[in-house]
Amino acid sequence: MTRSAEDVTRTRPPAELLVATVLSYIAGIAEIVLGILLIFVRYVPDIDDTGDREIVTIVGAATVLLGLFVVSLASGLTRGRRDARILLTVLFSISFVLGLVVLFADADDAWFRVVDLAITAGIVCVLWTGRVARFFARSGGARTG
Repeated sequence: MTRSAEDVTRTRPPAELLVATVLSYIAGIAEIVLGILLIFVRYVPDIDDTGDREIVTIVGAATVLLGLFVVSLASGLTRGRRDARILLTVLFSISFVLGLVVLFADADDAWFRVVDLAITAGIVCVLWTGRVARFFARSGGARTG
């Protein structure tokens, strides 16, 4: 049995990339769960105005969709998809900036926000440095269909 050129050039993703991928999956799943919880918040008795209920539902649905997008992009990381790395970097950068705004606006859950910011910044740094950067440089975009 002979190996094709594609099998020979394919390399295993570095361990750092696997950790970043798992953390991205966790972040995406957490956003999905948060979005579902936001949708259920519309039934809280404190929200009487139908306009407020619509806004909460729309934000919850958008959060679910964003979480699904993060999960789908995370699945492309280990295959060496450059577009997945770029789009995840953009999404996590926006999340980082919004996390900073929330941290300074409302410091009640400061420890949670700091941990979230550290994980987000860590994922972005891992995606663009060291062995992971070399893995994506060798991948050639890794279009798989």
